[in-house]
Amino acid sequence: MKQLSISELYSPKLVYAVVSALFAMPVMAADESGSVLPEVAVVGAKTDDETSSYVAKKTKSATKTDTSILETPQSISVIDRKELDDRNAQNLNDALGYTAGVRTEGLGMDSRAESYSIRGFKGGLDTDDGTSNLFLDGLRVQGGGQWNRASFDTYGLERVEVLKGPSAAIYGQIVPGGLINLVTKRPTLNQVNEVRLQGGSFDQYKAAFDIGGSLADDNSVLFRLVGSFNDGNSQVDHTDLQRTYFAPSLLWQISENTSLTLLAQYQRDKGGSTFQFLPYFGTVKASPAGGRLDIDTFLGEPGWNLFDREQSLVGWSFEHRFNDIWQFRQNARYTNIENDIRGVVGGIDNGSAPSGIFSRRAVLGHGQSEGVAIDNQLQADFSTGEIKHTVLLGLDAQRINWQNNRYGATASSISLFNPVYTGIGNPTFNLQSDYDADQKQTGAYLQEQLAWNNWRFSLGGRYDRFDNSLLNKANNRHNDFEDHAFTWRTGAVYLFDNGFAPFVSYSTSFDPGPLTTVTWQDVSLKPIKGKQYEAGVKYQPPGSNSLVSVSVYELTQENRVVTDSTPGHVCVNPNGAATCSTQVGEAKIKGLEVEGKAALTEQLSLLGSYTYMDSEITKSNNALEQGNQLINIPRHMSSLWANYAFTTGNLDGLSVGLGVRYVGGSYGLTAPTATAAVGNEKLYVDSYTLFDAAVRYDLKSVGWSGAEVAVNATNLTDREYVATCSGIGACFYGMGRVVNATLKYNW
Repeated sequence: MKQLSISELYSPKLVYAVVSALFAMPVMAADESGSVLPEVAVVGAKTDDETSSYVAKKTKSATKTDTSILETPQSISVIDRKELDDRNAQNLNDALGYTAGVRTEGLGMDSRAESYSIRGFKGGLDTDDGTSNLFLDGLRVQGGGQWNRASFDTYGLERVEVLKGPSAAIYGQIVPGGLINLVTKRPTLNQVNEVRLQGGSFDQYKAAFDIGGSLADDNSVLFRLVGSFNDGNSQVDHTDLQRTYFAPSLLWQISENTSLTLLAQYQRDKGGSTFQFLPYFGTVKASPAGGRLDIDTFLGEPGWNLFDREQSLVGWSFEHRFNDIWQFRQNARYTNIENDIRGVVGGIDNGSAPSGIFSRRAVLGHGQSEGVAIDNQLQADFSTGEIKHTVLLGLDAQRINWQNNRYGATASSISLFNPVYTGIGNPTFNLQSDYDADQKQTGAYLQEQLAWNNWRFSLGGRYDRFDNSLLNKANNRHNDFEDHAFTWRTGAVYLFDNGFAPFVSYSTSFDPGPLTTVTWQDVSLKPIKGKQYEAGVKYQPPGSNSLVSVSVYELTQENRVVTDSTPGHVCVNPNGAATCSTQVGEAKIKGLEVEGKAALTEQLSLLGSYTYMDSEITKSNNALEQGNQLINIPRHMSSLWANYAFTTGNLDGLSVGLGVRYVGGSYGLTAPTATAAVGNEKLYVDSYTLFDAAVRYDLKSVGWSGAEVAVNATNLTDREYVATCSGIGACFYGMGRVVNATLKYNW
C-alpha cells in the first residue's frame, strides 16, 4: 500500500516562501499604517526574580494555562536560562543532569541525539519506531525511524520543562514516566542582545549570537535572531562534530487583544558519530587481553564514520482574547528531518571480546520524516459565587510520514587495545529494513481548574483516535492498525498561608506501542497503558525566591511488550532474530523525589535533588525476569549545585559554582541470557559520582561593561565510567571531562 507523503500536501519550498512573506507582513504593516497601537505587555516577559535566579514560578506546559507551579498538583522541574548559562549546558543531557527523577546518558556519549528516562521510562525519541516523548513549544517532536531523530541546540532554548508522571490527558500518546518540553527563545521587550565565543576540549570552537529588538516605535513588532556555529573534534578519536544553527522569530502584536508569533529554525549537524557498541570485557570488567579501554578509543573505521542530519521547522503561535472570559490560542508547526549515517560498530553479543579481538559489522542508512502538528485551545475564566473556574477545551492533531532504510554487511575484526584501521573493503551490503510509515492522531481534551479559598482542584480528560501504518519494503510486511484511548487525571492542592502546598493526584497515559514489533500471526497491539498515584508537598515561603518539592508515587505500566515464549511461535524480525513479541507484561515503580532551588541570599544560590526508585516486573511470561528490576533504573540518584557571586571588594563580579552528581548502579538486562557475563548475568553496572565547576568574571570592574569571561568544567576529575550496558557487546561510556572557556558580551 502506498503511503501518502506529507510532501504531497506541503512543499517545503512553498512553506518557507509563505513563512518568509509572513515575516515581512508585520514590518510593512507597521511602516504603512498611520495608526498607533496601544502599548501592551508582551506575553512571555519575565520578572526580575526569574531572570536572576534558578527558580521558575510558572509554566504553561503542565496545564496549558497560566497556572503557577505551586498550584499545580504534579511534580514539575524547570531548568531556566540562567541555570543553563551558569552550568554552560552543551546539550540536553547536561541540562537535565541535576533534575530529580531523570536519568541521562541512556546510550552513553551519543552525538546523534540525547537519550534519557523520566521516572524509569524512556523520555526522548524512540530509536526504532518513530514515537516521541519530546515536545518543543508544546508540540510533539516527531521521530523518524532508527537513526532519524531530532536534537536541539541548547543555546536556542529559553528553558527546559520536565513534567513528571502521565500527562496524556492534555498531550495524548505518551509513556507514563513524563515528558520534556523545550521552550525556544522568542521576541520579548526585555531582550538582551548577546554575542559569544567559546573554545575548549577536543579543539571544539563555537560562535553564537542572540539579537532582538523592536521594528516599530510602538513595540507592536518585535524580532529575535538566534544562531550558532561550532566545529572541532570529539571525545572519541577520528570523530569530528560540526553544527550550524539559526532560529529567527517575529512577534506581531496585531491589536491589544491579538498577537501572532512566527517561528522558524534550521539546524545542520555534520561529521561522525560518537556512539559505539563497546564490549563488557574491556569496560565494565577488565579484558584479559589488556585491561580497560581508554574512553577515546575508536573501534570503527575513520573513512566510514558519517552522521549527517538536516532539520527544519516553521510554525506559528496565535493568541486572541475575545473578552474578559474567553481567549483562543493556536500553535502549529511543520517539521522536516533528513539523515544519512554510516559506520562500523561491534556486534551486540560480542563473545570474542575477552580475547582482545573485536568482531564488527558495517551499517549504512538514510532516513527522512515530515510532520505537521497543530493544537487549538479555547479557554474560559469565570466565577460562580466563591469558586473561580478556568476551563480549557482543546483539539489537536498530528500527521507524520517517515521512511528509513538500513543496510548491513560483515566487517573485519579489530584489536581492542592495538587497533589498526584497514577500511571496510568491498563488502556486500544486504538490505535489512526499508520502512515507510504513516502516523496520524487526533485528540480532543477538556480540563477544569477550580479555585475555592485556599483549595485548588483540577480534573481533565481526553479522547484520542490514532492510526499507525507501517510497510517494510524489505520483506513486504505491512502492519496497519488503528485504535482509540481515553485518558484522564485529577488532583488537588491546598495552599497554606506559610507557603506549604500539599497535593495529591491520579493520572493515566497510553502509548500505541512500537510500530516495528512483530507479533505471532500479526496480532495488533493494544495500547500500552500507564497510571500513577502521587502525593507530595511544595514549599515556597511568601516573598522568597525559592521552591522545594517532595513527592512519592506509584507508577504502573500495563500491556508491556515482551518476548513471546510460546512454543511454535516463530517470527522473523528485521534484525534477523526468529522471535515474536506479545503483550503480557506489567511493571511497577515506587519512588520518592526531593528537589529544591533557592536564592538563599543575593550572593548564594543552591539547587539540589534526591531520587529513589524501586522498580519491579510484576507480570511476565518469562519466569526468569518475574520480580526483577527494570533496566537502567538506579535505585538512588542525587545532585547538588551551589553558586556564589561576590558583590563587594576586589572580587566584585566574580562568581564560583561547584556541583556534584551521583548515579547509582543499575541492571542492563531483566533476566540472564545465553551471552550474559558469568557472575553478572543481568549486566549490573556500578554507581559513579561526577563533579562539575564554573568560574565567571564580569569585566565591568575593569571598565568593560557587559562583558563576561567564564570557564566551565563537567566531570572535573575525568572519571571514566560505564553509563549503561544492554548486552555483552553493548556497553556505553559516559562523557569524560569537558572544559570550555567562554567570552560573552551583552548590550
